[in-house]
Amino acid sequence: MPGVRPGAAGARDDRGRARPRPGAGDDHRPRPGRHRRHRRPRHHQHRSEGGVTVPDPVRVETSWRRLQSITDEAATALVRASFSSVIRDFLDYACVVFDGAGTMLVHSSRSTPGLLGVLPFVVPNAMAEYPMETLRPGDVLILNDPWTGSGHLIDITVLAPVFHRDRPAGYVACSAHHLNVGGRHATIESRDLYEEGLKIPLTLLYERGEPTMVFDFLRANVREPDKVIGDLRAQVSANALMAERVAAFMAENDLAALEPLSAEITGRSEASMRAAITALPDGAASSEISLDIPGLADPVRVVLRLTIAGDELTLDYSGTTAQVPRAVNVTLNMTRSYSFYILKCLLDPLVPNNGGSLRPVRIVAPEGSVLNPYRPAATWGRTMIAHMLPELIMEALSGIVPDRILAPSGATPLAYCNLVGERADGGTFFTIVTMHGGMGALATQDGLSCISFPANCANIPVEIIESDAPLLIRRKSLLPGSGGRGRYRGGLGQRVEIEVLGGDLGPRGTVLAGLRGGRLGVPVRGALGGEGSFAARVELNGTQIGIGSQVTLGPGDVLAFELPGGGGYGDPEERDPRLIAADLADGLVPAE
Repeated sequence: MPGVRPGAAGARDDRGRARPRPGAGDDHRPRPGRHRRHRRPRHHQHRSEGGVTVPDPVRVETSWRRLQSITDEAATALVRASFSSVIRDFLDYACVVFDGAGTMLVHSSRSTPGLLGVLPFVVPNAMAEYPMETLRPGDVLILNDPWTGSGHLIDITVLAPVFHRDRPAGYVACSAHHLNVGGRHATIESRDLYEEGLKIPLTLLYERGEPTMVFDFLRANVREPDKVIGDLRAQVSANALMAERVAAFMAENDLAALEPLSAEITGRSEASMRAAITALPDGAASSEISLDIPGLADPVRVVLRLTIAGDELTLDYSGTTAQVPRAVNVTLNMTRSYSFYILKCLLDPLVPNNGGSLRPVRIVAPEGSVLNPYRPAATWGRTMIAHMLPELIMEALSGIVPDRILAPSGATPLAYCNLVGERADGGTFFTIVTMHGGMGALATQDGLSCISFPANCANIPVEIIESDAPLLIRRKSLLPGSGGRGRYRGGLGQRVEIEVLGGDLGPRGTVLAGLRGGRLGVPVRGALGGEGSFAARVELNGTQIGIGSQVTLGPGDVLAFELPGGGGYGDPEERDPRLIAADLADGLVPAE
């Protein structure tokens, strides 16, 4: 639970404050079965100040950087061993190390925000079902449950214990987006989880190094099984690398356990985040958005009340619309992720991510709402709502830290297209195409063009898409003038045209495309006097269509996306004439 260490309800935290008892919708951390109080390691206790022994900051820093490098090395290994573009090029994954008490210690530098607030809770959940002392070398756990994991079935998390001196000393975990886990092809039209594919409860993927039947179930239920299984094995390899490196690190530093070092590192991260919150004025602010979800008669309202009190910050989503029979519901883990992510960016961006940073932040989302739905709500397209949360939070903070926020972005939420079919030779293909609008402007600079915010995913190169499927990317170009005007203008959006090839190069039969994204009726607004941008458009052969459904394409059909730029920041009349001249010279804005 943010703000306190894991433990029983009614216990007290490190500052002597009583811990609140769990309540419905509160952001409470699962309680692992075993918990040892943190003590500082002797090898860090090198000097004394006023009779009090303090840790050596150099040793803490070097150990922290060493562990960080381990997760980054594992992330590199994952990318190099992966089979699909969704990991290799889209970079939708995270690699993490946990101590023996289930506290997230370090997190790979490259990751997606959707995993930042998820993974700290995955290992404590796993420890409740598989206590550490029951695991053996070679055991590997797997899950994709949206409520336990990262919010939808196509994100699969793989966990493994770290063994040191013949005893389990911690955990490593790798979570990654997969192409497919069966079910209906990518669409928000699903009404419950059972339509969306194969749910994997927490179970053993390998038992003492031997693969289990999970591989057989997966292969029998997914499209492109070679890619899915290949990516899964890449995750297992990344975990094995992390576990080996962590054990070697412990041996080299004569560490019996990770918890003392973890307490020091996460405690410093917590203190840094608390200091950042303390620097803000106490008070409360509110914001609200209304989203038009395709297939629903009424808009979905997301309501936020943000409260700052001393060194703690609360995000309360009470009043948000109840869960809906469409695949846009956001499980609590995902609500935590995108809520905490933007606070970390705004308040304490330079300290590496770990479990300590989350403790001063409390997130409340009513059970049964679209931000904390009951099972078996459909969740495949949960980013259509989750990606709007940073914008909602920045709107609430615009009167408190106006110099730190950015204007709304045309890349919010992520525009995402899955295409599946058969090649002329009978082989199947399953590929994704992602497109990014412009980022909103900041108080000190123009927004970036065609960049993924807040998803933080990479662009899949045109050459990869065209080699992976019988498709031709006819156009991928900036849209001049699409960024909102302001003292600083928004980044530019883009137009992307995808053609299904014909003849010998084309598919056998039709291609099924699943679309998600769009502003959902929320305009791209400017910030503090800046101007906004247009709404996203999708066309099929020149005719505008809706987003959020499936579309059947044949040879020669062209699917086109026009994604808006970001909003401007500040009064356009205050823009530096030199910046206007540069934009005109570069063709980024029309002469008029």
